[in-house]
Amino acid sequence: MRVRFIDTSIIMNLLEIPGKCSDAERVKADFKSIVESGEVLILPFSTIIESGNHIAHIADGRIRRERSLIFKEFLEKTANNEAPWKLYGVKLEKDDLLALAEKFPDYALQYEMGLGDMSIIHFYEKYKEETPAVGHIMIWSTDRHLSGYEEDVAIRRRKDR
Repeated sequence: MRVRFIDTSIIMNLLEIPGKCSDAERVKADFKSIVESGEVLILPFSTIIESGNHIAHIADGRIRRERSLIFKEFLEKTANNEAPWKLYGVKLEKDDLLALAEKFPDYALQYEMGLGDMSIIHFYEKYKEETPAVGHIMIWSTDRHLSGYEEDVAIRRRKDR
């Protein structure tokens, strides 16, 4: 099984958000072939939040409204399981928050990374632990600091009871 976690940078290109979509043609072409190939796409909740924030800050009100309506459909399809991805990372447990809190000072200082990207990484790692049939997993991003997350994971078999 091939799994891709979708970063905000990918959504910005798919929705052609002004100033944040310099790779739109490539991302759209890749997206089409990824969907056709049957890869599992995971949409982290933090990607939704960050994407909505970027849309809300579009300077041109006409474009902001246009992209907001497209994003509204995007969210509705996600909620109704009509999108080509699955929502993940919605439930932030106490342990998840404590893990993010522990790492935040170092990530903010060393990598200038915020909680959105940190949570994508956190839930990427959590997904690997919870899903025994993952073969290949990656964070799909145009950002260098996230695009390096890609690996083949040995498929774990469940122990016989």
